[in-house]
Amino acid sequence: MKPEDQNNFSQKSRSSPDSSTENNLSSSDSEMEFVGTSAQGILKHRNKDERKISELKRKLAETEINLKAQQEKGSMLENCIKDKDDLIKTLQLSIDLVSQTKEMTIQKLQIQIMDLQSSLDLSRIAIKDNHGGNCAPAHDKVVKERKELNMENGKFREGNDQIVEIEKILKSKDAEIARLEFKIDESKLKIVKLEDAVKAKDEKIVKMKEILSEYNGNNKDDDEFVFLGFSNVPSIKLVTLPNFEPFASVFEDIPSAGRGWMVIQRRIDGSFDDVINSKLKQGCGDLGGEFWLGLEKLHKMTTNRRMELYIQLVDFDNVSAYARYDHFVIGDAKENYKLLCLGKYSGNAGDAFSSHINQAFDVLNLFHLESSKWWGTMNCNLNGIYKKSKIELLTPDGIWWGNWNLGKRISLKSCKMLIRPMP
Repeated sequence: MKPEDQNNFSQKSRSSPDSSTENNLSSSDSEMEFVGTSAQGILKHRNKDERKISELKRKLAETEINLKAQQEKGSMLENCIKDKDDLIKTLQLSIDLVSQTKEMTIQKLQIQIMDLQSSLDLSRIAIKDNHGGNCAPAHDKVVKERKELNMENGKFREGNDQIVEIEKILKSKDAEIARLEFKIDESKLKIVKLEDAVKAKDEKIVKMKEILSEYNGNNKDDDEFVFLGFSNVPSIKLVTLPNFEPFASVFEDIPSAGRGWMVIQRRIDGSFDDVINSKLKQGCGDLGGEFWLGLEKLHKMTTNRRMELYIQLVDFDNVSAYARYDHFVIGDAKENYKLLCLGKYSGNAGDAFSSHINQAFDVLNLFHLESSKWWGTMNCNLNGIYKKSKIELLTPDGIWWGNWNLGKRISLKSCKMLIRPMP
């Protein structure tokens, strides 16, 4: 579809019974809107978008449920670890108490043994002193002391048995503590893995929310439609401006610069060189090939809302570069569509365009009596005559970007100009 046919397309749209709808869409003086032309296409597109949104919401809900379950498991493990820590402390206190009791019992038994040994020694001395005389009382005393000694020895053995039993209990407790510590280490490892899984889930949820937000933010009612015979064009939309007839244009995404760029100019083969001189104002070319949007549309779009400009350049060595400006403004017909503003420059092609600010469009070159079809003849021209090979241009009437070729006018293989509203 060619730009001169766009008005016919628009007139047919306005002559339909639904023309009042388009008049309503043109009532806003502050924003431009993109509208589709096929009700069936719009319904199909919306149904598809709603299914995608529902699927994303379902996945987000499942992820949140899984995250909650993992958090509950982590909480249960933390409580289990706390209980085990308390048990370990209790066992340690028991061990300390048993150890103290054991030491005290041993000391007591040792003292008793020493006392008994002293008594035995005294008994032996008494027996020796009374040898040969009436030793019955001494003998009775010795028998009595031996009985007491046997009783103390029994108590000592019983104490030893208790100590052995306590040592067995302590060994069992040590084994239980070791087993609990091993389980605690396992639980800590599981908690670390769960925390990593929760972190991964959180990152996935954040990413899904960003995708969903980006999807919802770009899912507007500016539905695309396909023109018969132009299925190779990636995205054609109708553009509606206040007090201006709707027109079709191509929209593209630039990986390094974002989405939603509208093509206003494209040069690839010189196919509109013969007609551009007479159609600079209304536009010319083909939406799928060489194309010029037209000065009047550019004026309406750049003064209706702040626009940024992106210029892509490719030379005959297939080297590419770009220049980007954040405030592109074109004057009206009374100002001869002067380049009023470009804003701040960024890119790697060099700023060859800023010197054209305040230059009127289509300036006549008095030395060669030919027009530039551009904003002056300073440092660049992207609407000049297309050259099919890399040559140095003798006049400004060619496709060149001066600063990109060390100030020389070297012909370019292709170029493209795109605009979009500033956020």
